[in-house]
Amino acid sequence: MNRVFRLFLLSIAVSFTVLLSGCGGEGNSGTNAVGSNLISSEVLDDINASDMLNIIKAKIDANATNAFAYKAVRITYGTTNIKGDAVNASGLLVVPTPTDAYKSYLASIGKSFSISAVCDNHGTIFLDSEAPTKVEEALHYYPTALLMSGYAGFAFIAPDYLGFGDSKGEVHPYIMKKSTEASLDMIRASIRYMTNNNILYNGQLYLSGYSEGGYVTMALAKEIQDKYSSEFKLKGVVPMAGPYDIKALADADLQTNTPMVYPAFLAEITSSYSKAYDINISDMVVKPDVFNSIDLFGGDYDSVPIHAALGLADVVNGDYGFNTHYANELFKSTFLDDYFNNVNNELKKEFEQNSVYDWTPKMKMNIIHCLDDEIIPFAISSQKAYGQMSANGATSVTLSPIPTSYIPAATITTPFVHQRCGSVAYGMATKWFSDIRSGAIQ
Repeated sequence: MNRVFRLFLLSIAVSFTVLLSGCGGEGNSGTNAVGSNLISSEVLDDINASDMLNIIKAKIDANATNAFAYKAVRITYGTTNIKGDAVNASGLLVVPTPTDAYKSYLASIGKSFSISAVCDNHGTIFLDSEAPTKVEEALHYYPTALLMSGYAGFAFIAPDYLGFGDSKGEVHPYIMKKSTEASLDMIRASIRYMTNNNILYNGQLYLSGYSEGGYVTMALAKEIQDKYSSEFKLKGVVPMAGPYDIKALADADLQTNTPMVYPAFLAEITSSYSKAYDINISDMVVKPDVFNSIDLFGGDYDSVPIHAALGLADVVNGDYGFNTHYANELFKSTFLDDYFNNVNNELKKEFEQNSVYDWTPKMKMNIIHCLDDEIIPFAISSQKAYGQMSANGATSVTLSPIPTSYIPAATITTPFVHQRCGSVAYGMATKWFSDIRSGAIQ
């Protein structure tokens, strides 16, 4: 649930060549679904292929020989909030355009260019400035879009999520199935934009996401399979390092004999669920006045200030709240007792209802996760989901564990495996999508 897209894809090293010659085509087309919820669009960046190649060489692959022009668009669209009311939300759409030389190359091997799309769901952010549209405005590129769009040639669809961008002020539905609606509606609006602007989208749709985004991706795939399979044809889904069994993760994190690795995550999920399901926050947390008087999760406070506000950090003395405080400092002992001993505990029941590990995917799915992830443990998340899906009869799901030796080394600012795993995971996801697109994976 970390901001991997911002911290690590800036210096990503992809250890293989992403196959670009597929770029749609060869009988892999899905069904175009055109939404009616596009409200407005604004071009944020329009970078030609030559300039993008220089960026790709600097940020992703020094040996790259081809890049796509990169047109970044802010999409404003209609969706619903945590209570089901209509609201406007925003997201980033990046459309790749090939060079004439590249189109000639495709023609020489009997292929034509059309665009497949990836909806990527980002990891946990606390600051509004970290939403995809805001990062694009600040950097004039979005790191994950460089990889998937500028380098690999996919249309890149990235919702800001409710509570960020145009919907700042709305409650963010953190780690709950409700979060899929903003992504689903962003896909619809993006397809409408491409249709309106004569962009040749071929109907192929892929889903990816890391950490919180891994959860959203898994939940979104299930939602599409259960309810919208006639509207969207998923070609491949890659959930990465997500908390698919929310209750199992909460059971581990709420233990009082080991420090909380990242208290802000627990605080946000508690705050979000209390608002979504009308659970009294005062019955759960030690400092309800802080939750009630300060909008800790409204896009203005990062993780360390959140820890400090909750009494879980002492920055002056070098305590930033990571691995230094216990669950009974955030949660009331009466709540913890009830959570572990009462099968009807409200929060526990909602965690069970929002878990997304026990179903049977029919589409191709590759669950990617670092083995030594200390924030979202591999065994109770990805391994458990894969095992349950296999037991349910799923035959198209792959589990791809990543050894810690494959990821960048720890630094002072990147101590967690969960943080450092993102760059490698996204590289694997992009290669896997490219192989499906080209027909190398059937």
